[in-house]
Amino acid sequence: MHIAFVVVSVLLAAEMAATGAPKILQLSVASASAEHLGISVALDRMIGAAQLAAAVGLSLGIAFPTLSVVTSAAVCILMCGAIGYHVKAKDKVLVMVPAVVTAAVAIAAVVLAVNAADLSTIPSF
Repeated sequence: MHIAFVVVSVLLAAEMAATGAPKILQLSVASASAEHLGISVALDRMIGAAQLAAAVGLSLGIAFPTLSVVTSAAVCILMCGAIGYHVKAKDKVLVMVPAVVTAAVAIAAVVLAVNAADLSTIPSF
């Protein structure tokens, strides 16, 4: 098992859990951010649920790296959506940095997970 893969997976899972829980609970910080970005309460909670699911997937992905490949790719797509909402809200680049960095870490997690996974057992078509 690659140490870098485990470290990146744990850090990304922790971030997803830390940012997803406030959205599900609709804490004031999450509500204010969602309102600024023009996101409904229902969508904000769905995003939070996706982030918590990603935290679980990344944690389980340490034992099953193929799961981590899929989950990390989903986190990257989620962060692309976040960047899009920031652009739509005409936020400054500095406000978008957390989403950009998280997307970059998710890409690194995909690469590390692919290297950790034994993908030779997957049938090719």
